[in-house]
Amino acid sequence: MLVIVMSLSCLVCSVGLAGLSLRHPARAVVLERLSGICLVLGLSLLGVALHGARL
Repeated sequence: MLVIVMSLSCLVCSVGLAGLSLRHPARAVVLERLSGICLVLGLSLLGVALHGARL
C-alpha cells in the first residue's frame, strides 16, 4: 500500500513540476528534468506495486 501511495505522489509531483515549468521559462530546463525523473520513478514504483500484487 505504501508503494502505491509513493507512486501516486511521484506522479502528482511530476505533473506539478511540468506545470511550474510552463510558468517559469527561465527554470524550464531544470523543472522539466525533475519532472521526467519523478515520472520515471512514479511509473517504476507503480510497476513494482502491480507486480507485488500479482504475486
